[in-house]
Amino acid sequence: MRKETITYEDFDGNEKTKDLYFHLTEAEITVLNLSENGKYASFDKDNAGDNLADTIRLFEKLIQKAYGQKTEDGMFIKSEKAREAFLCSPEYSELLTKFISGEINPGEFIIDCLPKKLSKKIEVKDGQIKLLEDK
Repeated sequence: MRKETITYEDFDGNEKTKDLYFHLTEAEITVLNLSENGKYASFDKDNAGDNLADTIRLFEKLIQKAYGQKTEDGMFIKSEKAREAFLCSPEYSELLTKFISGEINPGEFIIDCLPKKLSKKIEVKDGQIKLLEDK
C-alpha cells in the first residue's frame, strides 16, 4: 500500500494536508498491465519524456484504479463514489502535479501500490522497473 501525504489548497483558499492511500491487488495490476500492453511492467522514467501525454495517461489510470480509503479497522475500500469525488478534488490535482514534476518516482509508486509478496519480485533500478528472477 502506498501512502502519499499531500498538502494542497482547498476551494476556499485554505491550506490543508491529507493522507491518500493507493493499493492494487495482483489481479488488478495484471489486468491494468495487460490492458496497456505491458507498459507498467516495463516503465522506464528515462523514456517517459518521449511521450509525456502517454505517461500521464498511464499514471492517471493507475491512480484511479489504486485509490481507496483506509478504514479504522484496517480495511481498504474502493468505491466509484469515492473515486469520482477524489478525481474532482484539489488533492488529485496536486498528486498529478507531483508526478509530472518528478517529485514522485513513478516506478516506486507502482511498486508501493502492490501487495508485498509481489513487490518483492520487482525493483526499480536506474529508473526502470525490473522483474527479479525467482531463485
